[in-house]
Amino acid sequence: MKSYSHKVIVHWGDTDPAKIVFYPNYFIWFDESARLYFDSVGLEWEALMARYGVPGLPIVEANAKFVRPSMFRDEIVVESRITKWNDKTFVVGHQVFNRGELAVDGYEVRVWSQRRADDPSRFRAVSIPPEIKAAFE
Repeated sequence: MKSYSHKVIVHWGDTDPAKIVFYPNYFIWFDESARLYFDSVGLEWEALMARYGVPGLPIVEANAKFVRPSMFRDEIVVESRITKWNDKTFVVGHQVFNRGELAVDGYEVRVWSQRRADDPSRFRAVSIPPEIKAAFE
């Protein structure tokens, strides 16, 4: 399975008063990495909307285990990969490394969705097309 990684510089505003990354920022970086991961295999989210009617890939579950802290001015690496495909959902695993050591181990469960025909303000889960899964192999 293909993976994606990118560097993030920890800025002052990413930290708490002790200069340690404030934990919600990891979830922001997970979300950003998931989008960049799709971009890296030629599946930009705007194209998914145009071709499949996918208004986004909503998160229905997210989790993180914080192994070691990252601090102001650290350069961390976020690595992401799809760890499991289901019919209508998939799991994106995220690992954050600081100086080559695991700092955070997390995941998101995302839903392949479309707007409901009877109520476009709501979404419904639909089967993930095989060509989407194939793009990550």
